[in-house]
Amino acid sequence: MRLGLKAYETADVLQGPHGFLTEYGENPNLEENPHLGKELPLEANSSMKTSDACMGCHDKRNNSHGVALCDTGDEYVESRSKDTCQSCHMPIVKAGADHSMRGGHSISMLKRAVRLDITTQKQTDSINVKVQIENLLPHNMPTGAPFRNIYLKLTALSANGDVLWQNFKLHPAKEDAQAFFVYVITNDAGVPKPPPLATKVGKNTRLKPYETRVLTYNLPATGVDLVRAELYYNLLTPGLIKMIKKLPEDLKIPKRIAWDEKKIH
Repeated sequence: MRLGLKAYETADVLQGPHGFLTEYGENPNLEENPHLGKELPLEANSSMKTSDACMGCHDKRNNSHGVALCDTGDEYVESRSKDTCQSCHMPIVKAGADHSMRGGHSISMLKRAVRLDITTQKQTDSINVKVQIENLLPHNMPTGAPFRNIYLKLTALSANGDVLWQNFKLHPAKEDAQAFFVYVITNDAGVPKPPPLATKVGKNTRLKPYETRVLTYNLPATGVDLVRAELYYNLLTPGLIKMIKKLPEDLKIPKRIAWDEKKIH
């Protein structure tokens, strides 16, 4: 298997998908391309227009035990999508491609990744709630590193905004497993382990490409005025956040990427 730079042929000249420099070049936030006016040979490389340009690193990355740490390429193939990686991660801005490669660190990208809707039906003393989560991506959600995860928070509120019921108190991993979307890698005994030490896959509850999943709940109806569903994205698992003492705050804080709410009549 050839991974990373070894998966590509390298050249001594500057390459681009079209073989010419645009006015805005690599950074659409600049007023003009800093390379313009310089004698830099630019060679066309059509593979940069396709998802093949990304797969040297993102197709399949296994650890030394053969456990897949990243399977985005296989997920993309499974989706049979006609979209390329570049169409989302390098959108055209000001006539040039945005090279910031937005992904899991970008709240704007994450909000485009899923659609969330809830329906409610009040019974005599209970409320039936269905939460529909649709993955809009041609790969798993979340994808990439195994420690990325998303979770659903479902809350019943009174007319005064008091919390009357929630699907979990601390974290859904143990309290509401269906609401936790994660890829778990473990040792032979089934104990979760970091990527270098994992010997097998534990569970994989992530949303598959274009999958729609429905979670069903039955809540007590007394005093409930509104039901709210919120979907949060985490770059790291709770265990890793506890283990690594010095982390930037933006790596610890869950990002709310989708939500919906319904009044109860």
